[in-house]
Amino acid sequence: MNNNITFHMWSIFNETRLFLSLCHHGHVLVVADMVKSGEAAKYPLAVVDTLLDAFGSTIGCSYDIGCKFRTTLSRSPLGPKVQELKFKSLVGAFHGHAHNRLCQLENLATYVKGLGLEDLEGCEHFFSKSNTLASSVHYASHFHRQQQIVEFLRCIVMLKANLL
Repeated sequence: MNNNITFHMWSIFNETRLFLSLCHHGHVLVVADMVKSGEAAKYPLAVVDTLLDAFGSTIGCSYDIGCKFRTTLSRSPLGPKVQELKFKSLVGAFHGHAHNRLCQLENLATYVKGLGLEDLEGCEHFFSKSNTLASSVHYASHFHRQQQIVEFLRCIVMLKANLL
């Protein structure tokens, strides 16, 4: 079989998942296509960089491995920027109980002044809603996959605004 044809035939499987960031109201702030590499550190690093550029200082983000990600951030080229802008890496409510107490005290939203009763599990809620999207984009072309994801995001925004 022609290598060029084979490459294009299998390239529909390059985009494997979405990596996203939501505000605490559940609105999508950043979306990135994860390309074949799995959940590599480049995705959360890029999201943090984008959020720091957009919102500036004293923001925080929850990540399922936020305790380890804090170390990754500090050792990355973003380290000085993160420190200067007082970025806080957090973990969601369900992370802490499977881990150690020190991690909970340092990274759990419950112990961060100003966060209130936030569980920081917005992505879990989002992906629960988006499960129906998976079957329709699984074999779609790159263009149609992105088109369906954008339409899904628009629909979510409209539902939140009670416009549908």
